[in-house]
Formats: sequence, structure tokens, C-alpha cells
Amino acid sequence: MKLRYSLMVSLCLLALPGCQSRPQETSAAPTVASETTAAQPDSGKTSTESAQNESKSPSESSVDLKELTDLVGKTDSEVTAVLGQGEEMKNGEGLILERSYTLPLLGEDADVSLTFNLYQEGADLLEQATVNLGQSSLDDYAQSLTQLFGEPTETYEDSYFFVSGSKTLVLADPYGDGAYIEISAGE
Repeated sequence: MKLRYSLMVSLCLLALPGCQSRPQETSAAPTVASETTAAQPDSGKTSTESAQNESKSPSESSVDLKELTDLVGKTDSEVTAVLGQGEEMKNGEGLILERSYTLPLLGEDADVSLTFNLYQEGADLLEQATVNLGQSSLDDYAQSLTQLFGEPTETYEDSYFFVSGSKTLVLADPYGDGAYIEISAGE
């Protein structure tokens, strides 16, 4: 009888964390599915290094669009070494899903969303960067990207496709409400 009771209690304790994280996993929006957490220093860093990373404001970062493109495919620690902590979003198990920044790109302060573990859960890699731009003309942005990455490899209606090494950049404004650039690893 005691064995049966112990097994039942153990089973309940194991199921309890799963019950708490299940609503987060079934939600459609990643911002709802994840919880925003404060920046936590890595256990291997000294408190001075952690304080420097936390105090580095994303808007103070001197990264340009080419450097941001080069960060795609890098680990979270490599990204935070360049950009700082930003605003983190993690799932219930503590897996980093996204970091958000405001960075000076293409002559304006752009909202940048970095998505981790999109295709390979647990890989801790930056798999996609989305840069939300202001209201400038899509053609103006296309000219800027052409200067940085060369002629687009393809154009389609309100979209331009650029290639930089093994990365693909898509410049688009499908609804006329503001252009964005989506950077991902090429195939």
C-alpha cells in the first residue's frame, strides 16, 4: 500500500510541471507562449563581465546590417557578446526563444527581433533576425541593400531577395504598413 501511495505521489509531482507549461506550448503566439525573463548572467562569467553586458544598451551597439547578418547562425552567447542582453523571451523550460533590441540600422532606429531555436530546438542558435523599419519607401531600402549586398537575386511584387554568403535577406512591405528585413540562413 505504501509503495502504491509513493508511486502515485511521484507521478503527480512529475505531472505537475507539465501541467503548468502545457498552456504555454499550445498558444499560437510566441510572445504569449513564452515568458519574459530578466537577463541572467552565465555562471561562467565574472560579476564584472555580467555587469558590463547588462549595462550595454542595445541602442549603443555599433552593429551594422552586415554584422547583424553575420550573427545569424551564431550561438546566443556569441550574439549577446556583440549586442548585449536585450529583452529576453524564454519558454517554461528556460530555453531562449527570442531577444529584442532597438538598433541604429539604415539611418534609423529599427526594432530588431532575433529568433532562436526556431528550427532546431535546443541548438541555442540564432536562426532568424527580423528588422522592422520605418515608413521610408521600399525602393529606398532596396537601394541601400543593393549597395551593401549587391543586386537582388529575385524580386517579386513588394519583395526583394538578397544573398550574403550563406544568408538570405528578404526585404518586403506586403501590406504597405512598413518595410521589414528578414534574415535567415540560406539553403
